Amino acid sequence: METSIKDNVGSLELVLKVLKQHLPYSLPTLRRLQFMETPGGSKTSNSHILSTFDTEAPGKNFLIAFLDFSRGPDTELWLYSSLENPATPGDDAVCEEQILKLLARVRKIEGNYEAQRVTPGILLIGSIHTRVFKILQKHSLVKSQTSEHFKFLFRVKDLPLGRALPDGLSWSEVRPSDMPLILSRTPIPYQERMMKLNPSTSIESSTCIPIAWAFLGPDGSLKLLHCEEEYRGRGFAKAVALKLFNDSAVDLVQDGLYHADVAVENLQSQGVCKSLKGTAEWTTYWGWVTIS
Repeated sequence: METSIKDNVGSLELVLKVLKQHLPYSLPTLRRLQFMETPGGSKTSNSHILSTFDTEAPGKNFLIAFLDFSRGPDTELWLYSSLENPATPGDDAVCEEQILKLLARVRKIEGNYEAQRVTPGILLIGSIHTRVFKILQKHSLVKSQTSEHFKFLFRVKDLPLGRALPDGLSWSEVRPSDMPLILSRTPIPYQERMMKLNPSTSIESSTCIPIAWAFLGPDGSLKLLHCEEEYRGRGFAKAVALKLFNDSAVDLVQDGLYHADVAVENLQSQGVCKSLKGTAEWTTYWGWVTIS
């Protein structure tokens, strides 16, 4: 049967049901769709839910993706292919064809996109499972990519208890006035206008200067976790991540899973994830992919 990609499927409920059946591998795409109900992940007139099925549950080979060019130059597409789940082996060739058909459909959608894109002909795909990434590489579609990342999973039942802060420090959220400092501490070119919309938690000093912070991304992942150098080694990064999970994500996360992507060379962040009882389950990339 020839692969066809359906746009804005009639039943989001069916799409979510299918993704839930493929946890934890479907988690980034599932969360991106679930977070359409939040300011940081809200659906726009340019949002597309793309899949290889519409009104009936798919067979063993399928694909689901979320696309929104208006999010650029931040991540514009998340996808889940059944190829990623080792518990449900299917036909790799069929899954490969589906991925290529998806990009062809994205190319047509770009042709109808009225605004000027920062990266025309190039699509930023987030949290790409290594098996999918290798298919993109095989077809010479990857223009550039991040380093390899571990996908860490955190389970609510395993999270450690929170902690009280010492005198002189207090809990807060990241304020708009804090964003220049926050963005200066990361090499990743996040867009301030988008990060302001995402849930955040910070620890601040008595002078109201943040000393540690973390965000939830539009896919529900732990983002921009950071502790200022002079405060490191005291458990503040772990504390702020745990506070964010407990306060900001608890109403959105019903399956007991949180996640984060951590560069394989970032041993310090891996240590924080492990202190939260997180486990590295597979590897991912962010990739700038040619669509034209």
